[in-house]
Amino acid sequence: MAIKLTATLVLLAALVVVTEAKSKHLIGLTEENWRDLLTGEWMVEFHAPWCPACKDLQKAWNAFADWSKDLNIKVAEVDVTVNPGLSGRF
Repeated sequence: MAIKLTATLVLLAALVVVTEAKSKHLIGLTEENWRDLLTGEWMVEFHAPWCPACKDLQKAWNAFADWSKDLNIKVAEVDVTVNPGLSGRF
């Protein structure tokens, strides 16, 4: 039992390390808050979690979001599988 628990904890720790952390400056836009982007300068990524190209872009997009304060812009993302109406607005 202890060996299984230890193995499970090791796998969970490895998963946490491998998973990309989102930038604290990356803003998630939804149907409820999309009007926020009507003020200021924004860069918005529309993505689907299953999309390989979107997954490849995620690391660079997070790094870009980290620079958003220095660039005086806001960097956001829209998950089109959760908020499909937003992709039609733009």
